[in-house]
Amino acid sequence: ITTSLLRTKNLMSQELDRVSTLNTTIDDDGALLHDAKEEHAGMGGTMKGAKKVMGRLGRQDVRDAVILKCAVGFYWVVVAYVLWSRIKVPFLP
Repeated sequence: ITTSLLRTKNLMSQELDRVSTLNTTIDDDGALLHDAKEEHAGMGGTMKGAKKVMGRLGRQDVRDAVILKCAVGFYWVVVAYVLWSRIKVPFLP
């Protein structure tokens, strides 16, 4: 009976150690998940800000393209005027 009780005591001790280790692991994982949740919540504001900035950059890109097209058009109008004033085509006023 004594050996049986000692064996039961050893098994309970081993199980207690295993449960203690498991409890520590679960606590560590909970802390890790909590940190990940806080980091994820912080990223939400960053993503919204980045979305605004990307929209602003898109509008700026469209505005720059329009300005560039107008500048090229103005350049060709000036070139045409200079050529017209220098060459003096007789049938044009």
